[in-house]
Amino acid sequence: MDFAPGEQDAIAAHASALGLPPDEYIRRTVADRALQWQREREAFHALAQRKGCTVEELVRHGSFTHTDL
Repeated sequence: MDFAPGEQDAIAAHASALGLPPDEYIRRTVADRALQWQREREAFHALAQRKGCTVEELVRHGSFTHTDL
């Protein structure tokens, strides 16, 4: 994976601050983001199912609020 010089600097700095090698920092960050996406996706599907519609319909019509989540 190629990163721009500014991205490399930011990754190295944050990894260092956390006491991690850059490769481990990237692995953990990517895994965390993927798992968060999966949880959000599952939550939207559950909400849509409770409301009797699809996720696309929820998003398209804006038919959910912060109290739904």
